[in-house]
Amino acid sequence: MRIVTFIGSLKSASHATLQRWWFTPNYECVRLSDDRLAMELVGQGVQLQSDDKVIGPGGKLLNPAAAGQTNPASTLFTTAFTKKYPEIAAASPVYAQLRNMIDLAVLGAFLRKSGWYNRLDREFDLLLGAKALPIESLPTPRKAPCAVNSLWKGSRLFTPAGGGVSLMPTRALSPDSLLKDDTGKLTAEHGKQSAAVPTDRWWWD
Repeated sequence: MRIVTFIGSLKSASHATLQRWWFTPNYECVRLSDDRLAMELVGQGVQLQSDDKVIGPGGKLLNPAAAGQTNPASTLFTTAFTKKYPEIAAASPVYAQLRNMIDLAVLGAFLRKSGWYNRLDREFDLLLGAKALPIESLPTPRKAPCAVNSLWKGSRLFTPAGGGVSLMPTRALSPDSLLKDDTGKLTAEHGKQSAAVPTDRWWWD
């Protein structure tokens, strides 16, 4: 698998910069039926974001985006990484786990906002208890090592910083982000699944 990298795309630089990348959900990932009884998560769910800071005179940090300037190398890198995310997740499971975590967070936000936790009138002891489904617990880290990256491009110093996740799952449920079930396919699928699920179960395979 080949991917466009930031360093490989960096042709030249007129300023020393601080480059930051982090993950966010693709918030246009929820499709709802008209009756809001069926929900579908669509797309890959994760995208890579970037932020540039230029080191100005005296070490002052400036924001090029405020002046309408962008970093083409960073844009190429984040676009390529987002596009290749399914392949990256297949090669490195941690990225697949991140995608699953985001999907669960968005689903949980939908259930809570729609009031389904109260409307279902069911106890989820199987999921909330640790006896039937024990999970591994580890001590909470109190310190984390600091990792610093730097590179010179000509006479300019770059300090790219990668890592971090910004997650606000309720944004996926805002009117501007929600996708409609225009074809009615989601509603029809919900009808078929509902008819096949026994009344004493809250899940289906």
